[in-house]
Amino acid sequence: MAIRSFQRSIRFTKNEWDAVVEAAEKAEIAPGSFVRKAAARAAADDLHLYGGGLTPELAELIERTFRGVYLLTYLKQEELDGSDRETLFDRAAEEARIAHNKTLGTDRSDEES
Repeated sequence: MAIRSFQRSIRFTKNEWDAVVEAAEKAEIAPGSFVRKAAARAAADDLHLYGGGLTPELAELIERTFRGVYLLTYLKQEELDGSDRETLFDRAAEEARIAHNKTLGTDRSDEES
């Protein structure tokens, strides 16, 4: 049994349509098919329209950067232990954790305990 489709009309600016055509050419499909597939993926919440589309590569880079900053902050805190700057580094580490969790949507509190 064939799946019935319905024709719809949507509007694009010239720049938006040029971007669609370029992306469709890279995917080697027609622009209409590209739009339909992208819309279906977005509706299935498989395409992150509002979060900018965090790629696995970018997530890995953020994770490595976070770990590096966390380690450097910890080492510097140990070096300055007992000084007034300790609270500054605690605050920097906490802000880094918050940014990490917000960006990746994860909770690292279990791993750090």
